[in-house]
Amino acid sequence: MAVTLAPASKLDAEAHAREVAPWEACGLLVQVGAEQKYLRCRNLCEKPEQHFVLDPRDYLRATLSGTIVAIIHSHPEGQDASELDRKACQQSKLPWLIYQLPQDKWLTINN
Repeated sequence: MAVTLAPASKLDAEAHAREVAPWEACGLLVQVGAEQKYLRCRNLCEKPEQHFVLDPRDYLRATLSGTIVAIIHSHPEGQDASELDRKACQQSKLPWLIYQLPQDKWLTINN
């Protein structure tokens, strides 16, 4: 499934990534009626500068507000999608969007 970030969602996710760097930002792209929203989530990982663990309470909040259409996270050092990212994307059955902060570039992994 191809996902296109609405301009407001893209700006919100990029701002979130800059604010929490050098940690990985994580969030969810949620469809609420005709509107797309980026929902900032807490990163519960013990090493948030290397990985992310999305807070399940934030995931629940997203499911209650609309339909989750993608998982978003940042790579503050600009690395490509890791093998772990690819495997987790397959398990989630959702597209993953990764913001490479230094390059100001977006990557998409499809499940």
